[in-house]
Amino acid sequence: MTKLKAARQVETILSQVSLLSGLESEQIRRFGDDLEPVTVHTGQTVVEQGETSNEMYVVLSGRLVGLLLSPNGKEVAFTEITAGRYFGELSALDNRPRSLTISAVETTELGRMPAVKLLEWMAEVPRLSRNLAIDLAERNRVLTERVFGLVVHDVDKRVRALLIQQAQEAQQLKPGGALDPSPTHDQIANYIGATREAVSRVLARLSASGVIETGRRRLEILDIEQLFEGL
Repeated sequence: MTKLKAARQVETILSQVSLLSGLESEQIRRFGDDLEPVTVHTGQTVVEQGETSNEMYVVLSGRLVGLLLSPNGKEVAFTEITAGRYFGELSALDNRPRSLTISAVETTELGRMPAVKLLEWMAEVPRLSRNLAIDLAERNRVLTERVFGLVVHDVDKRVRALLIQQAQEAQQLKPGGALDPSPTHDQIANYIGATREAVSRVLARLSASGVIETGRRRLEILDIEQLFEGL
């Protein structure tokens, strides 16, 4: 692919990014020029919850997932991030630690922009700041709705969320990825506030349906899409 064709494809994707809505073509082109291309592969972590990086990312192709599990394992924030979306803007704005762990579930092309450059753009183009405010307001509405749902999360969802989180941390969130050693049923139960018997039933169902395969202190992810279902 020629550089010109690749640049045009990037501009096409950027024109669909809500952050850049209403900007002129020349502004979108310049914004794209300020993005550093980054490729992440299946299972690779882009940012981790609690780290102090502050770049913003735009997804040009591929798919990622973001996950946050509370210390007691009872609350989970889960989001899927696909082409045309962006993330990392909160840390870019306030320079505080990352709020989610985000990793790729397939090979993904990103555009990375340092916080200082994003702030320069916001100062130069007021429309961009307005777009960001609108996006943050919408995300807040969605989050409010999800928090209500999280209060009644059942054991199945909490087990799935914990497995996804641990796979993320081990960079094994991919088909064939494995937790080795995997947490015991007792450890999972203690972490998510459930009984060992309830956890065992969930893992047995996941194994019987081909989502995971378990062995002696080893757990392999067979079907990542089914593992995400219901979150």
